[in-house]
Amino acid sequence: MAKLIRFILLLTLSQGLLAQELPDFSANYLVELNSLQAGELKQTLTTNNDGSRIFKSATQAKGIFAFFKPDLVEETSVWRQQGQTIIPQTYLYQRTGGKKDKYMQLNFDWPTNRLHINDKKQPWSLTLEPETLDKLVYQFALMSDLAEHKTTFNYRIADGGRLKTYTINLLEQEVISTPLGKIETVKLFRQREKKAKRQTTLWCAPALNYLPVKLEHIEKDGSVFTAVLRRLKGINTDNAFSPLRQNRTKADIQ
Repeated sequence: MAKLIRFILLLTLSQGLLAQELPDFSANYLVELNSLQAGELKQTLTTNNDGSRIFKSATQAKGIFAFFKPDLVEETSVWRQQGQTIIPQTYLYQRTGGKKDKYMQLNFDWPTNRLHINDKKQPWSLTLEPETLDKLVYQFALMSDLAEHKTTFNYRIADGGRLKTYTINLLEQEVISTPLGKIETVKLFRQREKKAKRQTTLWCAPALNYLPVKLEHIEKDGSVFTAVLRRLKGINTDNAFSPLRQNRTKADIQ
């Protein structure tokens, strides 16, 4: 019962925080491949003078993995918010440094309802459906919807030069361990087609405005990628984390 009351308090607190504008922040995640440290993920949210927001994400291999996969993957989303509605303006994906570079830019032309796509090979355009998001900024739509206590989430996403539907299901509450300490989260799963072997799971923390603190992605070949939050600036972390046990007893090890 005490755990349930504490979780309800976290939900109430997060809803109040999300009613305000999400502050600029920077987050750093430790990336692992099959439980081995493989690199880092950096995300930043900043605000332009005109009120538009810029969300950037960069992933790069570190250590021995950098020899096998030296790619730097960078994504940038520029967007505005009107009430609870997120309105993307541009999205840019760039993969550089590896054997095969990739570039894709999306321009959301809302006055004409056209999505203009440029891959530096053969630009094209699509009809832009209402409330379409890019595959980076939809994170904030999910955070906002979680604060409204929704349990299923469907988003129309401009992904890979075409429109897709992302369906996210709420699974359960779970306390997870991070380098910053233990934190209460809600666990979510991205539902794909029945035959799809790829799986994506998210853990979002109510005390941090539902910021994802852990992500797990399983590829077709069974490779497991995880990203766990290890540094955060800009979002208040007071009372969000509980300390990890520093010393394990002999019974813990056995």
